[in-house]
This record gives sequence, C-alpha cells and structure tokens, in this order.
Amino acid sequence: PGCNPRLVTHTGVPSLPAAMEVGAAAAAAAAGSVGMGLFSYNRGNYMFDQKNHWARFSAGLNMAISQMGQYRADVEQMTELTVSRQDCYHGIAAMGLTILTAIYCPGRLGLHTSPPPGWLMGLAFVNIGGCYLFLGLTLWLAMHASMRADTACTHMLTRFVRLPVPSQGMMDKARKFLSSFEEQPLREVFRVPFMVHGSGSEGGKGGKYNEDMELDEAAKGRSRHGYDVPAWYKKEKAIDNDKTVETIGSMLPLDARGTAPEHFEAYREIQHEWFPYDVYARLSIFLAFMHLTHCWAYMQIGHQLQETRALFACVIVLLPIFVLQQVILTLDIIPSGFPLHRLGPFALWFAFAAAVIEYKRWFTAEAQAVGFVLVYAAYAIHIMYTLQLIRLCAPSSAPPAVAESPGASWWPGEWCLPAAFQHAIWLVAPPKQLEDGQTDIVGELRAAQTGAKAAGGGAAASAAEKRADVHRALGKQGESPAWINVKIGLITMIVAWVWLTFGFTIEVINQGTMHPSLLSAPGVPNHARDPRYRPAKPGASERTEVGTGGAIHGPAVGVHSGAVERRLQAAPVDLHHVAAKVRDVLPYLQGLSHTGALGMGQVTEQPATEEVHVDWPPFFEPHHLACGRASTPSAVAISRHGRGVLVDVNKGSMLQHFALQGVAQHGAIASATLDQLGLLVATSTGVVLECAGAAPPADGRWRCAALSGARLPSGGAVALARAPEGGYKAAVAFDGEHLVATFSRSGKGAWLPTGEVRSGVVASTAAFAADGASLILGAADGALARVALADGSVTKVAPAVHGRTWCGVCGVHGGGSRVARLAAATSPTGSAHKILFHEV
Repeated sequence: PGCNPRLVTHTGVPSLPAAMEVGAAAAAAAAGSVGMGLFSYNRGNYMFDQKNHWARFSAGLNMAISQMGQYRADVEQMTELTVSRQDCYHGIAAMGLTILTAIYCPGRLGLHTSPPPGWLMGLAFVNIGGCYLFLGLTLWLAMHASMRADTACTHMLTRFVRLPVPSQGMMDKARKFLSSFEEQPLREVFRVPFMVHGSGSEGGKGGKYNEDMELDEAAKGRSRHGYDVPAWYKKEKAIDNDKTVETIGSMLPLDARGTAPEHFEAYREIQHEWFPYDVYARLSIFLAFMHLTHCWAYMQIGHQLQETRALFACVIVLLPIFVLQQVILTLDIIPSGFPLHRLGPFALWFAFAAAVIEYKRWFTAEAQAVGFVLVYAAYAIHIMYTLQLIRLCAPSSAPPAVAESPGASWWPGEWCLPAAFQHAIWLVAPPKQLEDGQTDIVGELRAAQTGAKAAGGGAAASAAEKRADVHRALGKQGESPAWINVKIGLITMIVAWVWLTFGFTIEVINQGTMHPSLLSAPGVPNHARDPRYRPAKPGASERTEVGTGGAIHGPAVGVHSGAVERRLQAAPVDLHHVAAKVRDVLPYLQGLSHTGALGMGQVTEQPATEEVHVDWPPFFEPHHLACGRASTPSAVAISRHGRGVLVDVNKGSMLQHFALQGVAQHGAIASATLDQLGLLVATSTGVVLECAGAAPPADGRWRCAALSGARLPSGGAVALARAPEGGYKAAVAFDGEHLVATFSRSGKGAWLPTGEVRSGVVASTAAFAADGASLILGAADGALARVALADGSVTKVAPAVHGRTWCGVCGVHGGGSRVARLAAATSPTGSAHKILFHEV
C-alpha cells in the first residue's frame, strides 16, 4: 500500500514505459555527446583553416608583391637599354658633327692654292651634305626613341605595374573572428568526418573550389575536393579573388596577346611606338659615317694632288679609308643576294684616277676623255650604291632568323625590321611566354578574379593578322615615319648625284668654248673646265704644263722648245736692255729695304706738267674725278654721296652743279668714268650704274640706272671703262694688296675674271688710260704707276709726295698720255683741292 502499482510488477521488474524513458535519456546523452564532439571537431577545423587562410593570404600577397617588384625592374631595365643606346648614338653623332663642321668650314678643297675642278668639289660636298643629313636624322630619331621609351616606362610604373598591396578592407575580409563560426550552416557545424556531403548540383555558381591543380584518384581519396569543401572555404575563395590586383587587359589588341605576364604584353605593344626610331637611328649612324669616310677620301685627293702634288702619299691615305669602309659594310650588313653595296667604296679609286689625269704634266685630248669617263664612273657608282642602300634599309616582310632567339637580340617575328642589319640592331623586347618552371602569381590572381585562364586570352589569329595588328600605327602604307624619313634622305642623295652628273655633262659640253663653267669655282689653274672666257687648254699642237699658260704665251716661254727641256739655254743677250731693266728695278728694291713693302720709293715732290686751281662750292668735298674729251676741256668732280660739279679745267671755273639720281641706295661712290656715251659709276657695294649723256642735264639731275646682273667684288679701288668690242671692263685693286684683278662683261651677262697682275703698289685710286691699253694706279702717298694690260709690265709715273691727300685719277680722252689727278693740300684753314695733270 502506498506504492504505484503501475511501476512495479508482481515480479519486481520495471515496466516498459520506464525502460523507454531510460533509453531515450541515454540516447539523448549519447547524441549530445556526439554533437558536442562534432561541434568541437568542426570548430577546431574552422580555427585551423582560418589560421592557414591568413598565413596563405599573407604569403601569397607577399610573393605577388615581390614578383611585381621584379616586373617593375624588368620594365626599367628594358627602358634603360633603349635610353642608354640612344645616348650612345647621340655621342657618336655629336662627334661626327664636330669633325664634319671642321671639314666643311673652309668651304672648299685646297686651302692655300686654287681649288680643284668642280666635279671633285661635287663629290666631296655632296658627301658632306649627306653626312649632315643622316647625322641630323640620328639626333632626332634617337631623341624621339629615348624620350618615348622613358615616358612609357614612367607611365606604366606609375599607373599599371604597381605593387599589389592589400587594402584595409581586403585584410579585414581575410581576417575572421572565431564567433563567425556561428554563421556557418548547421550541416557544416555538425559535419560528420569521412563522409562526402557535396553533390554536383550544389555550388553551381561557385564551381569546383578545390581543384586549382590536377588531382589523381589517390589524392581524391585523401582530400576534400569538388564540391565537398566547407562553406567557409568557398566564401574565402570568393573574397580573395575579388579586386586583388588591377588589370590592363583593355590596353591590348586581342590578336597581339601572348601567354606572357600582362605587363610584358602591354610593354611590347607600347614599344611599337619607338622601336622603329631606335632601329633607324642606328642605321642613320651607319649611313652618316659611310658618307663621312667618302668625304675624307675626296678631301685628301684634292689636298694631296692640288697643294702638295703627293701622288703616292695620296694612295696611302685612300687605302686605309677604303678598307675601313669595307670593314664597316661587313660588320653591319648581312646581304641577301649579290653584295652590290660593296661597290660603293670603289668610287674613291675612280675619282683618284680622274684627278691624276686632271693634274698630269701634259695635256692630251685622249687623256682628258679618259678622265671624263672615270668621273662618270664615280658618279654612277654612287648612284647604284645609294639605290642598294635603300633596298637594304627597307623593312623586311619576313622576320630574320635572329628574331625570337633566346640569349641574343630578341624581338617578335611580327615586327618589320631591315633583315640586312639584323645583327647590328640589338633590340630586346619582352618575352611572349613564360619559360618552363616560371610562375606568374600576379597573373594567376588576375585570372582568378576575372574568371579567365591564367595564360593570356583572346581569339587565335594568323601571323599575318598579328603583323597587321601590331603595325596599325605605322601609317596608311604600313611604313614607320622613321623609315620614311631615312628613305627620303637616301632619295635626296640620289637626286643630288643625278644633278651632279647632269651638271658635269654640261661642263663637258661647254669646256673649251666661250660659255662659262656652271660648277667649277673661279680659279687660276688651267683646268679642263676653266670659268673664264678663253679656251680651257691649248690643243694638241702645244703640249702645256698645268698652270703655266703655255710654252708660247705663258711665263715658261722657250722652256720646252723642241726635245730639249733645259732652262739654261744659249740665246743672244742684249746687255744694254738688261742694264736698263736693272736700273728700273732699283727704286723698288730701295723701298723694299726700307719699308719691307714693294712701294714706289720716297722722293721729294716734283712739279706736275700742269696744275689747275678750282673754287669749289661750299661744303663740297670732291673725291672722284672723271675726265671728258680734250676737245671739250671739261671734267666732272663727284663727292662720295652723289653731288657733282662740271669743271672747265682750262679756266678752273665751275660750269654746272648737279646731283646723281638713283645712286644713293646702292652705297657710297667708289669710282666714276666719263666718255661720250655717259657716266659710269661704281659703288662700294659692287653695283655699277650708267648715267646717259656726255654732260649732266640742264635741270641738274643726272639720272642713273643700275646694270642688271652680278656685282663687282667690293673692298678696293675700282676702274671702269667701255670695251671697244662692246660691253664693259673693270679693274679692282683690293685694299692692302698689290694684286689687281680685271673683269669683263658683255651685254647683260655677269662680270667674269679675265686676269690678275701684281702692280707693286697698294692702290687707293684706279682708272683706265684714255686709250684703254693701260691701267693708272695711284697710291695713298701720291705715287703713280701705269700697268700695261697687254703684258702686265709696271712703269713708275710719279714718285710719292708728302703733304697732300690724293683722291681721284682719270685718263684724259683724246689727250694722248695725259692723266688728271685730284689732290687736296691740307692747311690750318681747311683743304684746298686742285687738279693736277701728268704725262704718262
């Protein structure tokens, strides 16, 4: 009694409900124990995974940062290679310009003697011009390549090739609190070990998270793979692959991409904008120095043959230059086909042979013809040589063998470069794929966050399509501006050589005629194309040594008569004539011993044959005197600035005042001559004017018109006259020199030199005698000399006179040998100008 009859049976065994409750309690206890075990197990895994995740996140980014630093160094080194190479080109070009300017500054070959013939001058100076052209191209092309490469490097380093330093947000996302385990799904919190819980349909959006590498069957049995990964791992992969690094894939044309790291692809694409300038700066150096060595050789030919007559020494100079040119061609060029460019240096020898014929001892028409052929051969060689250079320097459509060769110069096969210079270019472009064993961690990060493959991308394209793509910026014709500039320079050289050939043909046609030379510089030596109005060389009937003027009319009269070539040859001698010549030269020797200059001697004043005093107008300073005819005793006195007075020389009275109209704008008056046709005036600028009429007009304005064409040389005393056969003639006595040059002019042509003579007096005034056969020269000290134009002999007319200033001089027309002079006697009250007459 007092007990529950439902709990205990009559046998003392618990009832069924009680046993079930005990079992349930035991099961609950066991389940709780298992649940706690699973919870603790998965929580421990979560804690371990989070520690590994942070360590992997830090290590991966550290390696990515280190590798990006390596990539930045790659960009800097590739840029430095280009910049340092252009600096080398700049230094070489500057050195070449210095040497070239030293050669060019004299302006001609033969500094101390007359210049060589025009064809040799053309060979030298066309090469000088070509050297200037290509040295200038070197400077500009190298400057563009250097600055563009430096700019691209800075642009990439400051914008794209950056260290993948994680942001605070990225690190916050990578960091996990232990309490975040509570956010996981219950199936992950109580996940049973050694059981596969994923299925192919799960995680469709996430993909296979744990298969970044190939897994064999044994590995699959040991690791969680496929979709059988924790949820937190899937979330971590999504976070770590989101905006970890930047990408520049949009910069790249799809057909140009390779499998190299992305910055290499971008740099190779940008490199298209300067690599042609780099290449053709190197080629311009080659072209410039080939022209410079040609120029050196032609300069030596002109110097050795014209100035030193060193025939064999000239060969010794040409031979090393010839060998140097051939060596440069060997070092820089790998030809395909016949090496026509090796013909270029042989032009030196053709020019040398032609110059030897030009300067050989005796003239023959046959030798002259051979010389012409040799000159044409030299020009033809230069033309063919330049055409071959255009072919060699042109970009090749087929990539050379050295392209994409590891361990040497490397560039993509799509780049159009001159294959003949492949081993002299030394380009290095970024690789197109990674070598075996190399890993691009940054690329993997980019690929993971974009969902692309790590090894590049883009549609496949043929080699021709890639070449068209990478050269899309090279112009409509597919040519680089650098190559176009070099090609234009070479075409310009061809035009220059063709022009010289044409000009030389004109020279050959006109040589020996009355037509002046077109290219040969004015000079004294008797070349085959002399620019003066006389036959270039005597014919075969008179064999003549170069520069002597001939055995009949030159200074070597009688030297080469017959077969005997002796200067001491027996001949009748007029002793009285010799004695008279010695007496004539004594005054010159006296002046030379006292003053060191060949003057007219210093003696006391001797009275002139006639002296006329003139009352000149106030403020009128006569400086030039022009004499009229003896039948009309009048003369014209003119000031430096164009005021004039017509004077009666018999009475010393002034007949008329006048002014020269149209002269002032041409400079001060340097000379004046009066004849029956009018007044001829020469100015200090070399302009010659003609004032029509034998006397000034009644209105006092004598109108003058300048002669068209070239001017006379300026800088000395000038004499003018009309030539008997028509036209004009002039003589110029240069300041401070004893040299007098004579010129002639026909119609509207140019003033052409006709001869030179040493007068023995430094002339301050000059005039032709009335008969036109002699030249009257007056010195500043009053000495007067007459120079016979027929033979160049000089005769003293009047000695030096002190105390007077000597101005104009003129020959009296129709007055025989009379000469009028304008002199001013200096006194405290001023200058009194007089007209003095002398018999010459």
